[in-house]
Amino acid sequence: MNLDDRKARLLRAVVHDFIQTAEPVGSKTLAERYALGVSAATIRNELASLEEQGYLSHPHTSAGRVPTDRGYRFYVDSLSGVGKLARAQEEAIVRYFDGTADLEETLRRTSTLLAGLTSYTAMVAPPSLDRSRLRHVEVVGIGRHGILLVLIMDTGRVEKRLVEAAGEVGQGDLEDLRRQLNEALGGERLDRAELILSAMAEDVPPDRRVLFATLANAIGQVVGDQSSGRVWVDGQAHIAGPGGFGGLEAVHQVYQALEQQVLVLQLLQAALGQDRVSVIIGAENPVQGMEACSFVTSSYLAGDATGSIGVLGPTRMDYLRAMAAVQAVARYLGDVLDDVG
Repeated sequence: MNLDDRKARLLRAVVHDFIQTAEPVGSKTLAERYALGVSAATIRNELASLEEQGYLSHPHTSAGRVPTDRGYRFYVDSLSGVGKLARAQEEAIVRYFDGTADLEETLRRTSTLLAGLTSYTAMVAPPSLDRSRLRHVEVVGIGRHGILLVLIMDTGRVEKRLVEAAGEVGQGDLEDLRRQLNEALGGERLDRAELILSAMAEDVPPDRRVLFATLANAIGQVVGDQSSGRVWVDGQAHIAGPGGFGGLEAVHQVYQALEQQVLVLQLLQAALGQDRVSVIIGAENPVQGMEACSFVTSSYLAGDATGSIGVLGPTRMDYLRAMAAVQAVARYLGDVLDDVG
């Protein structure tokens, strides 16, 4: 349902005021704080109309109104852009990323940085495996039958699998297979690995084909396992902060959901493929128990691979500030990981 200009301005003012104050907004407040060009009585009538249309709700103990999920959605969709961080914040991001080393440390620092910038709970997922390029394959014999398979990606991501061979493993066989695997897979995207390995099988000497098939199967399992990625989470303490999620039960449900890495990864994966910051509000959230939350996400590029970051807060979050921070950090994170690669 489209709103006329006056209702749209009033609704944006209500949402903005409620985000800033956490207090229900009344017609007198709007008339005093915003140059709306209409009387308090007119504002009161328009607010009643917006409530009937589902954009506002009316707490029983207050004369003011608060936005509904639909009201927040209108507000977010009407923003002219994501906005920019202050120069000091941009410089702080650059300094914060200076000296970062491996991928895990970089992602951990990113979650801490984003939580600090926004005062919301921050989440960071690593670059996707399937579009990452293999930098190196290592195979190490462990005992008579064990093999440690290590895949190192161009993003710095490292995947390890312990493989059990059918027979005794010879060091010479492992060395030759390691060389062949690196010659064939080095620089290739992981999602092409199975096709390349299938073509390689005919060139492997017969006495090594069983061992090769064991390693190829393990690499295929890494390719297929896209749900195993760890998610770095920071700023959980903000969930229990003042003016947040509307009661202890809601806070408890959010904590429970965050403890399940698969659910958090599900939220972040919604950002993959997006070329802009995306916002999920309240009941739009697909994860049960997070209906009191809003989620601001963005993807980032690390070479050919894509990862995602986001912040979770109450529906009464400062959307413009959160969107600006998520977008800026995603951009810098991608640059840092490109340098690593």
